[in-house]
Amino acid sequence: MKSEGGHSHIRPWMLVALYVCAGMTWLGAQAWVLAYFGVSAHQRSARWQIALFAAWLLITALIGAWLLVRKRSAEGVRQETAQELALVARHAPAGIARVRFDGAEIVWANARLAGWLGRSADSLQGENFRLLVPADDPQEVKRQMASLVAGECDHFQMLRRCVNVLTEKVTPVLCTASRMRAADGEGPLALVCVLQDLTEVLAARQALERSETTLRLALEGSGNGVWEWDGAARHFHFSKGVARMLRYRGSDLVRDFDFFSRLHPEDRRPARSMLRSALRQSREIVLTARLLCFDSVYRWFKVHGQSRVDAEGRLQRLSGLLADQTASRDAEERQRLAAAVVDNTIEGVVVTDAQSRILSANRSFTRLMGYAEEEILGQTPRMFKSGLHGKAFYENMWASMRATGHWQGEIWNRRKSGEVFLERMSLSAVKDAAGTVTHYVCMFTDISSDKARERQLEFLSQSDVLTGLPNRAKFEGLLGEAVEQARATQDGMAVMLLNIDRFKDVNDSYGHAVGDMVLKHVAQQVQGALRHGDMLGRLAGDELAVVCPGLNGREEAIAVAEHLIRAAARPWTSPDGLSVVVGLSVGISLYPEHALDTEELMRDAHAAVYGAKARGSGTWCFFSEGMTQAARERLALEARLRRALDLGHLCLYYQPQLELATGRLIGAEALLRWLDPDEGLISPARFIPVAESSSLIGPLGLWVLQEACRQGQQWRSAGLPALTIAVNVSLHQLLLTDLAGATQQVLAQTGYPAQQLELEITESALAEHPEEGLQVLNRLRELGVHLAIDDFGTGYSSLAHLKRFPLDLLKIDQSFIRDIPHSADDMAISSSVIALGHAMGLKVLAEGVENREQLEFLRQKGCDFFQGYFCSRPLPAQDFTRLLEKVGKGARLIETA
Repeated sequence: MKSEGGHSHIRPWMLVALYVCAGMTWLGAQAWVLAYFGVSAHQRSARWQIALFAAWLLITALIGAWLLVRKRSAEGVRQETAQELALVARHAPAGIARVRFDGAEIVWANARLAGWLGRSADSLQGENFRLLVPADDPQEVKRQMASLVAGECDHFQMLRRCVNVLTEKVTPVLCTASRMRAADGEGPLALVCVLQDLTEVLAARQALERSETTLRLALEGSGNGVWEWDGAARHFHFSKGVARMLRYRGSDLVRDFDFFSRLHPEDRRPARSMLRSALRQSREIVLTARLLCFDSVYRWFKVHGQSRVDAEGRLQRLSGLLADQTASRDAEERQRLAAAVVDNTIEGVVVTDAQSRILSANRSFTRLMGYAEEEILGQTPRMFKSGLHGKAFYENMWASMRATGHWQGEIWNRRKSGEVFLERMSLSAVKDAAGTVTHYVCMFTDISSDKARERQLEFLSQSDVLTGLPNRAKFEGLLGEAVEQARATQDGMAVMLLNIDRFKDVNDSYGHAVGDMVLKHVAQQVQGALRHGDMLGRLAGDELAVVCPGLNGREEAIAVAEHLIRAAARPWTSPDGLSVVVGLSVGISLYPEHALDTEELMRDAHAAVYGAKARGSGTWCFFSEGMTQAARERLALEARLRRALDLGHLCLYYQPQLELATGRLIGAEALLRWLDPDEGLISPARFIPVAESSSLIGPLGLWVLQEACRQGQQWRSAGLPALTIAVNVSLHQLLLTDLAGATQQVLAQTGYPAQQLELEITESALAEHPEEGLQVLNRLRELGVHLAIDDFGTGYSSLAHLKRFPLDLLKIDQSFIRDIPHSADDMAISSSVIALGHAMGLKVLAEGVENREQLEFLRQKGCDFFQGYFCSRPLPAQDFTRLLEKVGKGARLIETA
């Protein structure tokens, strides 16, 4: 039997008892042997006794010898083992102690433990192990000791501390405690404690923690995150940096993140291909792609990793870094864009170091200066100096650079060709974090052409392009200076407005090119006829103005005006012999007799020139107060007309139009009337010219068109006889408004048929602008509207133009009807117009028929329609409605026989 520790449990008395038993067994065996061989009792001689005893001795001697050999061998092994254990205990790097279980007294300890405690091994015997080597967790020690006693475990480990009594150095140890009994198995239970020095382990662990902390801080500082794919577990691991870069706010990134589903659609196929290739070849993974972050925004990331495979080539682990490249790519893009902008900008850009040595220049710089970049690198900008600036200029420039780090201004420089040019330059200093200048950046542009344009614009802003004379703005400035001079010297002066007579006829007859030449000729003639100190300017198309300082009295002004009229009357002759003569109408305003400031002098001269034109060509006229009074009345009437349009004081009267052959009512002309609450009915002859000379004619004409169509549709809805409503159109409406578009819109709004609307355009309007008028009339004809030419015979229209117009009706002006039958001329003209209209395929209507004789004459000449007082005066809409009702019942307006 052996104990749990491997020691024998056989006691000496056991050996004695065993020997006695063996002897007794031998005696019994002896008797059996004698009986077996048939030896009788008398035969049992001493010889047999001796032989058997000798056999016993031999056997026991052999057994004893064998036992002694075994014991000697075991003792040798024991001694060797004890020696080995002693050497191990003495030289082992661990501390070893045998400790009593009950009191924790140290029975034995090796030198290593004694050295940690700063004592000798012998002095530790009997010392309390728990006090010398205290545990980090005493309660856990008690629990583990209870488990050891109960047999639940054969050893346990616990962290303890060895405190050197000499140096107070604390050595952390891992204590492994195992239970053991005495060699006889009867002694008390003891513990064998093996203590392992953890100083280096803890130091390595702390170094590892510091390294991990440093790596984590470095990764976090760099903005990178660590990722790992466990091939065996098929599971991802992510650092906190990955979650931060992906804007993840959840609790399980591994569960919520799928790499390929979050790749941008354009990046998925290239990414899969690159990953497969890298894994097949076991090479480094480098991938740049866009990932959809958890804030629903795609960002650029760089994936850098390395794969690990086993011996059979199976993927074990894939790990690496994830870096957010969005900001760097944006910065690179901005840098690339900035470089492209600098290289492609029209401004020259040059960069120098702090010593003004040129480091780089863009293409515009080489283009503007004429140098190749290689020719200027390492040089200083002094090579471009023009020599036009003195030392003080450059000193001031660098003083500004030192004070503000910037200078901007105009500077003359020299190209490689030697040409000196003016440039606008901006020079800036580039400083480092310490505020030290490291570079200078210069941007400049050639402003030579700009300066030329400025001079040209300045000239154009103050001068007339055609004649080179001061324009209105410049002339009024000169006039203001002359007024101030006259006021200071208390001298008189005159302002003369010169209007070229029949200038429009020249343009219409010979074209605007000839008109421009005539205008320049007149300006030159007038300029040559001026006195010393007089000033000439061009105000508008055919208007010139003269300031005549030092004129005292009307006689002097008249003499100057007549002299200018005679000068302008000199004919202009073209290179091919064409001779053109024009005249001047001169309006004169005197200072201080008529006005005391610039504005009033100009206004009075304008009023006076209209008075001169009214007298005929080549005349002059002084300003009078009545002229401005008439102008004020026109302005007041215009203002009242605007209010009347807004307040509904305007209305339409309708004059019947009849067929001459039958007396049948076929239409009505809508005539505008103004019923003023204070003044009563105001004549159209008074307010229509005011409307035509202002911007009122457009909205006024549109209102007439809308009201006429509205009233016509109302009569149609009432079932009254159908008729055509004629509406007059002014030149302003024809040329300056969208007449066709407005007509189409009014017809659509009112529902009135286009076939029952007739628009009347005066002959003079078509004669002045035939081409523009033709385009408008064609558009109106496409709508189905009837077209008539009004006041025919009073203008100067060309029959060649007239036949091109899509007309339906000619209206003979009432001035040719009024004196029939007493005027043979009017009768001849009317007969000719009727014949002409019919020859052109047009119907003819005579206006202003007032008696039977006129009616009969027109019937004899074949006139188609007429209107006038003989039938009816213009009627308000209400009265005209009653007239329509009578006609509808069969009443006749005139007798045809």
